[in-house]
Amino acid sequence: MFSSQQLFLSLCLSFTIFSLFAQASVPPSATFKYVNEGEFGDYIVEYDANYRVLDPFAHPFQLCFYNTTPNAYTLALRMGTMRSESLRRWVWEANRGNPVGENATLTFGTDGNLVLADADGRIAWQTNTANKGVVGFKLLSNGNMVLHDSKGRFIWQSFDHPTDTLLVGQSLKLGASTKLVSRASEKQNANGAYSLVMEDKTLAMYYKSPNSPKSLLYFSFSDLLSILEGPLNRVTFISGLSLEYQGSKSSSGGTLTLRRPKYDTSLSYLRLEIDGNLKIHTYEDDADWSAWQVTYTLFSKDSWETECQLPERCGNFGLCQYDQCVACPSPKGLLGWSKNCRPPKISSCRVKDFHYDKLEGIDHFNSKYTNGDGPMKLNACSSKCTKDCKCLGYFYHTQSFKCWIAYDLKTLTKVNNSTHLGFIKTPNK
Repeated sequence: MFSSQQLFLSLCLSFTIFSLFAQASVPPSATFKYVNEGEFGDYIVEYDANYRVLDPFAHPFQLCFYNTTPNAYTLALRMGTMRSESLRRWVWEANRGNPVGENATLTFGTDGNLVLADADGRIAWQTNTANKGVVGFKLLSNGNMVLHDSKGRFIWQSFDHPTDTLLVGQSLKLGASTKLVSRASEKQNANGAYSLVMEDKTLAMYYKSPNSPKSLLYFSFSDLLSILEGPLNRVTFISGLSLEYQGSKSSSGGTLTLRRPKYDTSLSYLRLEIDGNLKIHTYEDDADWSAWQVTYTLFSKDSWETECQLPERCGNFGLCQYDQCVACPSPKGLLGWSKNCRPPKISSCRVKDFHYDKLEGIDHFNSKYTNGDGPMKLNACSSKCTKDCKCLGYFYHTQSFKCWIAYDLKTLTKVNNSTHLGFIKTPNK
């Protein structure tokens, strides 16, 4: 139990610490306020966006406002400085899905909070660092935007809040809820259907379907991460073409080399693309018209997985083989694939109103990296789908007796194993 003297000393110490933080503030000369107004930049940038350049700059990164639809602006970091049509990419965004309009403001005040607000005062995004000891703002040469205290320690950093991109030196960390989320489309700056998530033992890639109750796993790095004890602690994008992973024990971890670099790849970024692929883009600072090169692609014939594993590779319904969309399954058999391929439309849940078309040597994108339900008999798997109005079909492996219920079909993959079966709900009329 504390004595009165110990309690007094403890209170004094707490008051002193509080006073130090309360007194720490941003010098007026280091504060700023930028207004989203004026002329747009002259050169073409990613997504064919309009943009306004702000002062914070650290080669080759610059802070900007940009939009792809009128009066819907995102505060973002741009990478690449040469005057070329292919050279500037958006590698971090503050307020994706929550745009601001004309005359919005970005303010860094003496209290140390960085705030993005609409012209009417609505706060669209902030760092929540008011009165936490922040004394300055910096954009570092690695693309990390930081708010720091008087000793240079980071109170807040953009590296802890990625959107769809990791820069060299940036990590996904355990317990930080950091993940990559794809962009919805080139014109729509909102969260898309794909995510790259750090889990206890692996990096996992998910597709969020509008029809499925939960996100669907379509790739896992489990087999590629070795010598790992305990849960993952962090995964860091390093040296342009590698991922360094660290377990909860200091001796546990390693480096996953995605591709051997042929030249300096320090100016690179890893992005979860709109289509769910994972690519590394590398910037050659002294190049002319093709400074950006795709230096690694996860889903390709030269990597661990083919494009057939991408959920939307063949649209809403298509058969994929050797990276190509080769057919559209139908009651009449396999027809030529086109972007108009659609699964059969089921208008009634009554058993007498539909049947199942059987496909052999077929996998659903969700079945390769998941265990499925079971073991169970084929008729039990069929019954699960039949009783569920939202089920569009089911997939079954006759050797393992495993069952997968599908609420979205999307891309089906042709495999050299006739024990992998697909059954597609089809109306009787």
